[in-house]
Amino acid sequence: MIQRLTRNKTAMAIASIIAGIYLMIARRNAPIALLRMIGFALLGVAAVYLVLYFTGKNRDQVQLVYAGGAAVLGLLTRWLAPVILNIFPILLGAAIIIAGISNLTAARDPVYPRTSVIGPILTIVLGAVIVFHPGTVINWVIFLAGAALVLNGLTELDLIRRIWNR
Repeated sequence: MIQRLTRNKTAMAIASIIAGIYLMIARRNAPIALLRMIGFALLGVAAVYLVLYFTGKNRDQVQLVYAGGAAVLGLLTRWLAPVILNIFPILLGAAIIIAGISNLTAARDPVYPRTSVIGPILTIVLGAVIVFHPGTVINWVIFLAGAALVLNGLTELDLIRRIWNR
């Protein structure tokens, strides 16, 4: 039992290290590939709903709506992956700026100390950096995610080594 568990854990740790290295090297192409895989998965979900509709005893119209929605989202995600990747950080940065402004107005209340405005100001600056440099931010986030995956895989392998050396 433990041998099978450690074998599966080892395989997942190695897969984590490989995925992390890929993310660290591919950076800009990795999110596009991920979005296209998500689109492919949505197309698979659409196919499953169609199969369930045509093979099921009760033909619920909702399954056709789900199939159509998943197919449209899947095709849009596959075709427009670069556009989505370019628009999403800008929308995220704008949302962060709005949240920072909201927090800043709340922090200016006399109940809070004067230093409580530092967090909202840093939030607004972070949102502005994301809006004006979305490509750089995406590259850094992808690189850090890859580094975290590599670190996680190495930690798992070290844990497995310690278990076997007991």
